[in-house]
Amino acid sequence: MATVNSGGMPGRPKAEFLRSVRDALGRVEGPPEHPYHRLEEELDTLEERATELETRLRENRPQLLDRFVEMAAKGGWNVHRVSGAEAAVGQVDSIIGELGATRIVRSGQPVFDDLPVDTALDWRGIELVPVVRDSLTTREELREKMRHADVGLTGTDYALAETGSLVIMPRQGLSRLVSLVPPVHVALVRPEEVLESLHDLFLLRRLEYKRRGGEMGSYLNFITGPSRTADIEMTIVQGVHGPRAVHMILVE
Repeated sequence: MATVNSGGMPGRPKAEFLRSVRDALGRVEGPPEHPYHRLEEELDTLEERATELETRLRENRPQLLDRFVEMAAKGGWNVHRVSGAEAAVGQVDSIIGELGATRIVRSGQPVFDDLPVDTALDWRGIELVPVVRDSLTTREELREKMRHADVGLTGTDYALAETGSLVIMPRQGLSRLVSLVPPVHVALVRPEEVLESLHDLFLLRRLEYKRRGGEMGSYLNFITGPSRTADIEMTIVQGVHGPRAVHMILVE
């Protein structure tokens, strides 16, 4: 049985664990002596590389989307390719209807300004709660809504063709819990959000870092299929630490 010490690390003190990691990486305690060299790239250079990236993605988009769909399906996503806003809203409605879901929470992302999902679900009498904190709603009230929701509905910031992953970035008014707490996650993806690889993603994040004067957020949330764990008798089980089912709607 593992023991838990006061540092919160099972089996060994936290300081000892971190020291072993530093030793393995050949680093000393404290911040690195030299900044990560990639973050020292000039803004003009990054702008030029980003323009080249956009051209490459645009020219290869049909093949890129096919690869993305293939890898997403392998990762456990239920992938739905639709054409246009009306079909996208219809697909959301169809998924929710098949699930028999009555309580939906959604993120406050721009995609919902373009797709009238709220109107369609309201017409069906389904409770839909935008998880956007304001003066009338506390954080705990929103968390309670998410805990009791049947479906969490989100957009995405980026999608990666090489792994079939979605990437959601933290920002004011956007809770990652929308994609993590409800038992089913439905994500809307637009073609221009699909990148080829992690290299593309990190290039764009470095560009954002330079544009914002050294600020690019505290983390990135990568979602690659439904939640999985092998903690229970070394058997893969879905939905223990997150959604048991995930649907991706690619709006072309």
